[in-house]
Amino acid sequence: MMNRFFLITSLTISLFLGSCSITQEYHFNKDLSGKYSLEMKMGDLINMIKSMDTTGNAMSSMDTLDRSFDEIALKYKEGGAKNVKVGWKDDKTTISIKFDFENIEDLNSILANSGKKSGMTLFSGNTETPGKITHKGKRKLSFDFPELNNDTISMKDIESMKDYITVETIFSFDRKIKSINNKNAIISDDKKSFKFSGKLDKLLDKDFTMDTDVKLKFR
Repeated sequence: MMNRFFLITSLTISLFLGSCSITQEYHFNKDLSGKYSLEMKMGDLINMIKSMDTTGNAMSSMDTLDRSFDEIALKYKEGGAKNVKVGWKDDKTTISIKFDFENIEDLNSILANSGKKSGMTLFSGNTETPGKITHKGKRKLSFDFPELNNDTISMKDIESMKDYITVETIFSFDRKIKSINNKNAIISDDKKSFKFSGKLDKLLDKDFTMDTDVKLKFR
């Protein structure tokens, strides 16, 4: 079973060496079209960089990231994503990525193809084996996440950072959850979403799994 999850880009890892929190949500409509959103909050980190930087080199890395937004958005569009938006939120301390997908197959294609083209992936640190969502009809979904290889560049880069990265992954629906088979999943009070959250070191633990089968109610 594929049992590990990781969400961050190798580009971001190479630029920042501090704490941040990442929240992503996959929202599925009743026809299994939907929206994806990601927010990477780096306020404390950016303030630290500004206070410590006396050469201008650190903030030039921020400028490099700014210039990469259009390229990142293009890769998602080439992968099949619709209504792609990539950039800073108004506070200029939170990176935001949003796109729409027309069905599960398109979402899988977007995640796989955008990762291979840009060297980044939303599902894992391995662009060759991205995660995959399968479904039976419109009420039964399976979420499979790839194991991370300790020899990958991403794993080597994050080893010293995993205690400082907080990740929250949310799967939400237009109907209530009837059953779910993952004890690590936290189900919302309205039973229309479940999530995994915690420090990255928790999510990378060999005994932690995000593989999930979920069955939705008719309405």
